[in-house]
Amino acid sequence: MSASRDGGPDRPTPDGAAPDRTAPDGAVPDDLAYHVPSALARRRAERAGMDLETLKRDDPDAYRMLNAEEIATVSPELADAAARLVWDAFPERSIYRVPAPDAGPERLLAFPPLDAEAFARFDEAAADLVARAEYGAAYAFFRTVNDLRGTRRELMLPTAPDAWAGEVALVGPFPDREAAEAWPAGRLPKELVPDPVPYRGVWFCDVFRSDEDLLFPSGSSDAN
Repeated sequence: MSASRDGGPDRPTPDGAAPDRTAPDGAVPDDLAYHVPSALARRRAERAGMDLETLKRDDPDAYRMLNAEEIATVSPELADAAARLVWDAFPERSIYRVPAPDAGPERLLAFPPLDAEAFARFDEAAADLVARAEYGAAYAFFRTVNDLRGTRRELMLPTAPDAWAGEVALVGPFPDREAAEAWPAGRLPKELVPDPVPYRGVWFCDVFRSDEDLLFPSGSSDAN
């Protein structure tokens, strides 16, 4: 996993210094002493050929990164502002930015992972961010998506219709509902579903992945 983390040159903190989470050589940092790695962290470590208990002592930040969990997926244009938002909101946590290899949406991760109260704080701050004039003019949006794949948060800019390349995205804007409904015709593969949605006085086509592939795995006769 490639990521930038707290304490780097772009990591702002109230006093200008990163939180001290180091320990004397050979000792496990206090915040990791009794930490139990998640199942996801175990899978990540196994794929990378790493031993988590050894990392606690020898490379504690790698251990934190392996145990970090997603806060939100963020458009590259919003990534710096979103990172400042979470660093300011959660100075006690390690925050990681994981860019996509194709310059696509960035993922923001946190260790320890956010709990329900922390997510509520993030949701409020993210909603305030997209309400700012400079982002509102670009139709920036923040939403929580719940489906059979789980719960995830998106802090994103829409994709212009002529820039859409077959991905899951909020596409637009369109001048009216009719245009938003007409746009998907002949464009979407069967696993993607369109839904026209109004936002800030214009219309968009929300292109999302159907849950059918989870309900009826490939090759299942029940899907017919």
